[in-house]
Amino acid sequence: MSAELYEVTPDPERITESLRDTGYILNTAVADIVDNSLAAGATRVAVELKLDIRGKVRFSVTDNGQGMDRHGLVNALRYGSARRPDPSSLGKFGLGLKTASTSFARRLKLTSSDGTVSPATAIWDLDLVPTQGWQVSVDQTADPLDARQLLDFAESGSGTVVRWENVDRLLRDYKDPTGDRAQAAIAKHAASLRDHLAMVFQRFLDPRDERAQTVEIRLNSDLIEAWNPFGFGADKLLDVRIPVEVDGRTTNMQLKAFVLPRKAEMQADLGDSAPSDARLVNKTQGIFVYRENRLIHGPDWLGMWTQEPHFTLCRAEVSFDHELDRAFQIDIKKSTIVLDTALADVVFKALTPPRREAETRYRDGQRARALKSQNTELHAPSNAAIRDKAQSIPSARVESTDEATGKAEIRNEHGTVKVDFVQSVAGVFVEAVDNLPDGLLYQPAYIGQNPGVRINKAHPYYEKVYVPNQNSGNTIQALDSLLWALASAEFRSSQDSMREVFEDIRYDVSRALKKLVEDLPSPDVDDLE
Repeated sequence: MSAELYEVTPDPERITESLRDTGYILNTAVADIVDNSLAAGATRVAVELKLDIRGKVRFSVTDNGQGMDRHGLVNALRYGSARRPDPSSLGKFGLGLKTASTSFARRLKLTSSDGTVSPATAIWDLDLVPTQGWQVSVDQTADPLDARQLLDFAESGSGTVVRWENVDRLLRDYKDPTGDRAQAAIAKHAASLRDHLAMVFQRFLDPRDERAQTVEIRLNSDLIEAWNPFGFGADKLLDVRIPVEVDGRTTNMQLKAFVLPRKAEMQADLGDSAPSDARLVNKTQGIFVYRENRLIHGPDWLGMWTQEPHFTLCRAEVSFDHELDRAFQIDIKKSTIVLDTALADVVFKALTPPRREAETRYRDGQRARALKSQNTELHAPSNAAIRDKAQSIPSARVESTDEATGKAEIRNEHGTVKVDFVQSVAGVFVEAVDNLPDGLLYQPAYIGQNPGVRINKAHPYYEKVYVPNQNSGNTIQALDSLLWALASAEFRSSQDSMREVFEDIRYDVSRALKKLVEDLPSPDVDDLE
């Protein structure tokens, strides 16, 4: 049997158009381009993202790295460019520059110099691919604008300018391309990009961080400052090295876990803006994954848990080098990783205690703030409604009160019986208190001369049912009326022989309600406020 070999060269137009849909968003695309600058040894990077006077998007990345000669420019525009000699390079697959750029622009222009020759410009134009195929044009006479920009930026003469032209996938077509709406849209993209670069390249941007080379990155001339998700007074609860075996070799992965202070604590220690600066919100909880000191994934819980409010204060860090690339199955955008089952199990067990501590801290803080936010005004409508109707509802009669013992003697159809008594202002039938014995949700008590009910603000039912509805007067009044009616019915039926029965009922009801609301989310008091 003989076999013939046939060349199956991919169709340039179909491949390049298909690669525009690899799933890049602007932030990850720009980060991929900055990776190339850092891989080239740049110490300064300037990103431009704005509209020109015609309303066209102006985007470029300029660096003072090693730069390229003509052959280097051709290689840089090749899909699957030559492998870099340093395996730890942030430029990993030889695809990022092209796929990231053409995801948003139809024309990619590179102007570069290695310091030994004058700058040259290479162009990859998707509109010319149908006629030129895989060929790129290289002009030894560099683009004047970018050559001047490179000369002004790169002190040693070496560096690169990456420019996008014919940007067709960033902004929608506005009726007025230079108007306020278009300007607001580009400003929103720039603000998001600034936050993303500050997070992704945090270790490079922080001159105090010795794990990575220090790099200055500017966006539209403004310096980007590092954003450290594990700062802001966070407590480090875990710091371990986990051995991972790949191809018969064992390399360590570092795992750390942190719990941040609650909002009120952070404000007290670091100022009112600290929670905002720390991005103390639900979507920033989880694992931040770093490859060669560059954030490549997160924050999320890598499919082990979902992001939900109880764990907002918990952040974890996974760090590894290029030797573990295969173990984490990194995608070409360097934004997604996958943990194998065994490694995921190790991480799951290691992070469970810090997550539990974060949940406890969050719940304690939410409960304390919820209690603080409550006052007599919350139950004022209920008191007013019950006061208007109480006279028409049969009830026991107060015979005497004893402030010293906290007891009142009441008379009902069964005779007299002693019940709890608290002194209060006139007109109170429902009173919320910080706690009640045995974790009860409610407790009947005569409040002054009124048959009333005391409600436990520390009970989960109050936290998860009352607090989220504190702005709904009808709901609060309905809840209060139900508990008051139970208390009033107990007063009418109370007798010494039945005392323990009623107490057991209250205890069972309180315990059952605690269990029933267990899976309800705790309220976000910040939103309520």
